[in-house]
Amino acid sequence: MPYLISLAVLAAILYAFYQYATADSRRRAEAVAAAFPAAWRQILAERVAFYLTLSKSEKVRFEKQVQVFLAGTRITGVQTEVDDTTRLLVAASALIPVFGFPEWEYSHLGEVLIVPDAWKLPDAPDQEVQPLQGTLLGSVQGFQNQHYMRLSKASLEQGFRDAVDRQNVGIHEFAHLLDEADGVIDGVPQAALPPELLHPWAVVMQREIAAIQAGKSEINPYAATNEAEFFAVVTEYFFEKPEKLAENHPELYKLLSRVFRQNPKKRFLQVATDPREWLKTLRSRRKFGRNAPCPCGSGKKYKDCHLGQAQAA
Repeated sequence: MPYLISLAVLAAILYAFYQYATADSRRRAEAVAAAFPAAWRQILAERVAFYLTLSKSEKVRFEKQVQVFLAGTRITGVQTEVDDTTRLLVAASALIPVFGFPEWEYSHLGEVLIVPDAWKLPDAPDQEVQPLQGTLLGSVQGFQNQHYMRLSKASLEQGFRDAVDRQNVGIHEFAHLLDEADGVIDGVPQAALPPELLHPWAVVMQREIAAIQAGKSEINPYAATNEAEFFAVVTEYFFEKPEKLAENHPELYKLLSRVFRQNPKKRFLQVATDPREWLKTLRSRRKFGRNAPCPCGSGKKYKDCHLGQAQAA
């Protein structure tokens, strides 16, 4: 009898270990097997310009990657609501930069925290703090072997509302995670960049940063903060305004195409006879009305909240 009890205990331990060890792969398999919700597809079609530029087969692959990402990533609202739209915009932010890497996973991403631009501390309900001031609209922070991302809900919404303004905080922060895949966030994405291009990338990066600092570039000046921010900022530009980046910075565009294994300019040109007219329509579809509630959840009208802040910036 003691022998049988020992075997039963051992079997239970082995089963528990198996369940733990295969949890991620089982979640992935279940996500891939599940049908993609029609409501989710509608949200992607209405909010994510990148999705609309994909071929039919690419859309299917993107949808499956969305399911896998959401099945394995905690997305938590901090005193703000996280609905399907928010979760899908986070997933799109994560997948757009790595769509050229079908098997890519953000293995060290612990959680994505969605925050309003201001919230009340749990232990001081009458005290309001504003942790996201100025240009700090998102961040990636490490803790032990995990990374935690913080994104302003309003800024996440804004990034997808205007598809061609060269700014998308979600893509920006996930670019940092791609950069960090080699162990350090330094603006040199060695995990994605072929070794023979490391030197050309460093040369072009320093040249472009110098041009920004000299006021001779239309790239967002924040890119000159350091090499890490340069990579994240030009990643936004690459996916939101590829034709302009290719026109104004052809060598940089070519290098980024090698980094991401994508050619968004070609995709944009294929979706319509007149891509500029298509993008104009895309922009108009994504603008919130001036009198609509601000997406940050403040209760104010959009014109009195983040629209005013964006116009003043």
